[in-house]
Amino acid sequence: MNNGLLTPEAVHELEELWTLERRAVELLDIIAAEFQSDPMSVQCFDLRIVEETINISKRLKELTPVWGRR
Repeated sequence: MNNGLLTPEAVHELEELWTLERRAVELLDIIAAEFQSDPMSVQCFDLRIVEETINISKRLKELTPVWGRR
């Protein structure tokens, strides 16, 4: 019978997912900052990917509430 509650394993997996997603955004921010500060760092990437990375990082910062930032 499903009472609408998550199993402990499902709760753990959701918490792990949120932790990994938060870290992925932190890494994206680092990569975007590197792209913006060092023109040589973008040499092995398609410039559309570089632009998209920078734009996504910027937009995520705009959309993330202050309490959700580290």
